[in-house]
Amino acid sequence: MKKLIAILTLTVVSAAAYGVPFTDVFTIIRHYSSNADLHVYDTSYDSANKNVLGSVMSDHFGMMRRYAKLQDENILFDCDDYAFTFKSMVSCYGLMLGENYLCGVLTVKQEKEFAGVPAGGYHALNVMLVNGELIVVEPQTYEYTPLAEYPNRGNIIGFIL
Repeated sequence: MKKLIAILTLTVVSAAAYGVPFTDVFTIIRHYSSNADLHVYDTSYDSANKNVLGSVMSDHFGMMRRYAKLQDENILFDCDDYAFTFKSMVSCYGLMLGENYLCGVLTVKQEKEFAGVPAGGYHALNVMLVNGELIVVEPQTYEYTPLAEYPNRGNIIGFIL
């Protein structure tokens, strides 16, 4: 019984360690881009793990393939649509698992190429908290990198969390 209590206690402590208040996320975003327009709707968020990230990517890819058969996705379904549907998929996983995963939509001035998207113009992608680290996810190619290494982190225009 003592072992079970210890395991449950460690599980709760480790889960709490991955939670993050939205103010911490704003501080990090402002560190890279002080003029970014930031919007938040909850007071704290949970971190997902790599298994959740992989499942979300797989299901999002499947949904996008089904949609692509209906229409020319590149004309009617562009970067912001990919980013918002990816955020929605993460929210659905959170609902199923009883978590409030941090996943936001990031808009940037795309001055440098990232994940197959060339430089130039404006772009929308996602920021997600995975294993306690903020990562940037390109929802059209499913490539990701830590926010600290994202090449356009200094060009953030807006962030909806």
